[in-house]
Amino acid sequence: MSDVRGIDPQMLEKLRRGVPLVLGRTGRFRFDGADVTHPRVQSALRGGLDVTPEGEPIVHLGGQWCYLTVEDCPLRATAVQARGDALQLRLDDGRTLPLVLETLWEEPHQGLRASVPAASSGRPLAVRFTNAASMQLSEWIHFGDDDVAVLEIGPVRHTIGTTSP
Repeated sequence: MSDVRGIDPQMLEKLRRGVPLVLGRTGRFRFDGADVTHPRVQSALRGGLDVTPEGEPIVHLGGQWCYLTVEDCPLRATAVQARGDALQLRLDDGRTLPLVLETLWEEPHQGLRASVPAASSGRPLAVRFTNAASMQLSEWIHFGDDDVAVLEIGPVRHTIGTTSP
């Protein structure tokens, strides 16, 4: 009937949905229309990004969370590095994670995307590649006669599709 703080669950849901927090296409947060500019607040928000079991974007801050509007992907890959026969993504939330090739695809007219696990729940979060990361990844991309993009790293070959996996 109520959570540990004694708030009615329906009221708590309304409050969580009423927070005017937006993560813009370029990765900037806005609160009630104004840019969030403090680096530590940005870092805390980015580090708390997640999705509900139903896939709705949320952000955790301490023991609380709220919904937010995400205009594109919650995370951005800012760099790509090789580690042996695998690739690592440096993310704008500060983590470096392996690129899971099965999640890599090119969204037509939008660019490369992949998925990584959310820091708190492990649920998949969409990642948009920045221009710099896309250029770094291009070192391992080749085009066949059929103009299909194939990522090759060591013995691994992965066709980069144009639909979400």
